[in-house]
Amino acid sequence: MEKSPLISIVTIVKNGEKYLDQAITSVLTQTYPNMEYIVIDGGSSDGTIDIIKKYEEKIAYWLSEPDNGISEAFNKGIKAASGELIGIVNSDDWLEENAVNSVVEIYNQKKCDVICGTVKFWEKNKKILLSHPDIESITRETSIHHSGVFIKKSVYEKLGLYDTSYNYAMDYELLLRFKMCGVKFCSANLLVSNRRLEGISYKNRTLALKEVRRARSKYFSKSNVFFNYWFIWIKDLIGRLLKVSFMKSIYLHYWNNKNYNLSNGESS
Repeated sequence: MEKSPLISIVTIVKNGEKYLDQAITSVLTQTYPNMEYIVIDGGSSDGTIDIIKKYEEKIAYWLSEPDNGISEAFNKGIKAASGELIGIVNSDDWLEENAVNSVVEIYNQKKCDVICGTVKFWEKNKKILLSHPDIESITRETSIHHSGVFIKKSVYEKLGLYDTSYNYAMDYELLLRFKMCGVKFCSANLLVSNRRLEGISYKNRTLALKEVRRARSKYFSKSNVFFNYWFIWIKDLIGRLLKVSFMKSIYLHYWNNKNYNLSNGESS
């Protein structure tokens, strides 16, 4: 490989014993040779700490203490990281085999600041769909999923960490901020991670969309923000209804067509 920068992977968790072992294993079995792994626990009361201790010889740094939410936990992990690139794997997600190696190859080729990969979504242990990153659409909606994103630490240092006033759309606010500040994004046409549809932003749809609206209000007109909010609200509702109805084939056709266009360099 042309260059083997140190890569930091951060996992945040609180009472996540159900899936944590899989998340940790997916990181520790990566083939890339120059990695550090950081685990931030929010003061778990279940078996989470026992799982962390099982792997602590291979974990560069871990911490267990109460925090004020997901954004603060993310920030603790980023501050502890020494890597040139930082990726985040939540405790209920997991990396694809050899994902880090593939991401570094893209990073070396394209010389960009934010590498966005494809994410596979799961619900009740069943694959639902693939979601390719749609970089241009980040100004309208959540079109990049942070579990498939690797970001240069220097970008965090220059433009700031996660905004702790956000409880659901903190990843959207961060990526939108970086995009609006001219950070160079690139799309990696490869599967990076797997995500379960059990996170708080998915379960708290309306609150998450309101935070997306708040993030956009810093950059766009009031009318733009208003109409976009309702457009995305209706679009999201229709998608959820289609996904669980006899019209699921339409939902999957939409995503397959969108992914095909994105993989060929077209925005939605």
